[in-house]
Amino acid sequence: MSGFRFAASLLIVLNILLSEVHAETGSTLHKFAGYEMGYGTFSFDEKLDHKIVFPVANITAGLAYKRFSSVLNLSGSLSDADISEEEQVGKASRRDVDLTIGYQLNKMTSIFAGYKDGVSKLELRNRDPLALFGNGNERYQQQGLYAGVNLNLALKNAGKLAFSVAYAQLDVVNRLVADENFKLSSNDDFEFDDINSNSTGTSSGFSYTLNYTLPIKGNLLFRARLKINQYQQDVSGQQLNGDVGSTTMIQYDFKDVTESSTMLLVGVTSIF
Repeated sequence: MSGFRFAASLLIVLNILLSEVHAETGSTLHKFAGYEMGYGTFSFDEKLDHKIVFPVANITAGLAYKRFSSVLNLSGSLSDADISEEEQVGKASRRDVDLTIGYQLNKMTSIFAGYKDGVSKLELRNRDPLALFGNGNERYQQQGLYAGVNLNLALKNAGKLAFSVAYAQLDVVNRLVADENFKLSSNDDFEFDDINSNSTGTSSGFSYTLNYTLPIKGNLLFRARLKINQYQQDVSGQQLNGDVGSTTMIQYDFKDVTESSTMLLVGVTSIF
């Protein structure tokens, strides 16, 4: 099951359960949905020389019952971003799914935990049309759990400001395309951009979110949000390297590979 279908199914189950509780107790069950647009960035320093920038959109759906809440966020690039590396050009896209379950401790503080599924896709081609390497599709995917704390500050007659920080522990699957052929006779060390195979590992780090909401009219809220993800990957794998007649299997293991992404979004949320 994909990350989106898993998160959506869980949200539906929560909706059914909370609705039954609402019917039995008469307590208020709030539902909300929203749409936001903005810009996102993606950085993978060991692999990409430049930060990727693309327009993004985010759809939010959620439930709130007493002190409990559940929120599903589905975000993705609206159009492909241009890639311009030293040896390659291409296109890139990004998609993220986040399902968060929260509990309000008091008026200012809440805690939450959730599930994340994020993937970046790249279509690359070598600037040299005769080159045998540097052409193909890359994919970087992370899936796993996170937990954090959220702080809310009500601004008198000016909406609400919230800040959250979360720690994530994710499983990683990368499909990588080497920039050029790595030859065993070379004196150069095997580097991350020499990987021309699938790699697996783990990724951990922190996410930071700054959120501002302001009532507009009736049940509509204006929302602006900045989200920053900063992770460190440990990845490993193996691949066959060398020229015909002189090949060997290389086992690689890279630690603390930096990956980060940001989203700046503006939109509206409706409560019903």
